[in-house]
Amino acid sequence: MNDAAPDFVEELSRSLLYEPSFFYEVGRPYGMPPFHYRKRKKLGKKALEKMIAEMNIRRIHLKVLLRSKDWRANTYIPEIDRDEYLAGSRKPFSIEDVARQIRELWMLPDGPIENVVEILEDNGGIVIPCNFDSDLIDAVSQRIDGMPALFFVNMNAPADRIRLTLCHEMAHMMLHTTSFLDDDVMEQEADLFAGAFLLPANQFRAQLTKFDLRQTANLKRHWKVSMAAIAMRADNLGMITPYQKKSFFIQMGKLGYRKNEPHEPPREHPEAINKLIDYHLNVLNYSTEELAKSLFITTAEFQKMYRPENIDTPRSPDNSGRPQLRVIK
Repeated sequence: MNDAAPDFVEELSRSLLYEPSFFYEVGRPYGMPPFHYRKRKKLGKKALEKMIAEMNIRRIHLKVLLRSKDWRANTYIPEIDRDEYLAGSRKPFSIEDVARQIRELWMLPDGPIENVVEILEDNGGIVIPCNFDSDLIDAVSQRIDGMPALFFVNMNAPADRIRLTLCHEMAHMMLHTTSFLDDDVMEQEADLFAGAFLLPANQFRAQLTKFDLRQTANLKRHWKVSMAAIAMRADNLGMITPYQKKSFFIQMGKLGYRKNEPHEPPREHPEAINKLIDYHLNVLNYSTEELAKSLFITTAEFQKMYRPENIDTPRSPDNSGRPQLRVIK
């Protein structure tokens, strides 16, 4: 907006409660990556524009925060060139092999991934909590020059779905930033990678001895993956018949589990952004007001976006501050 009239920028900043400098220094905005095209078509225009705007604002804030502190990780999230990966091998490209090798690269032990968010942030990504106001997209990932791999996650989604979706987005970051395929193929590959990464074939085959609701519920507690995802993994590995799969999802629907499964795993919380904020406040000694201004927003907006736990919430009737009657013995 470098050519915008100052009066217009001033009016816009007052309406949106953003510093005028925000509209001059935002740089290039980014849209949705191509592998989200199918889901993007289902969103209304207003919801899509709001989602893209929040992603760009969060990205701009992160860029400002990273000016003062390098983001270094233990390893990295690789971009896989399929021709180089195969290196003349005659065997076909295998998503199962990629998932297994990524676990080896990151030195992950056998068994469940305890915390997907932590794994991503330990290995070069930054998970950015968002509120998309839509359940059509649980997460969006981006690779932008000069920045870590970014994972914008809808924190309103169930915890088990967030875990699976982040692994789905991880696949896009690895497999589909150098090789663009048909949209359906990219989505299928990302789904397969997520299942293979969270539920390694050899261990999963040994544990799924009887395919029914009780065992999938038990496996969910162990692997922290939804019952639906366990069924899809069993189907992808050829461990169940189409009839078993259909019957399973009919049972899930009758019990209301398609929308709300039991045995939800603990919610995982991104830490990278909080650490950057804490670094500016506690090490660089920014005041909350100074840091908010450097991010082009008001102090109230800063608290809402980055310190929601510090915002006063209305008291319940029992904690209204009025004297309470009590029994005296």
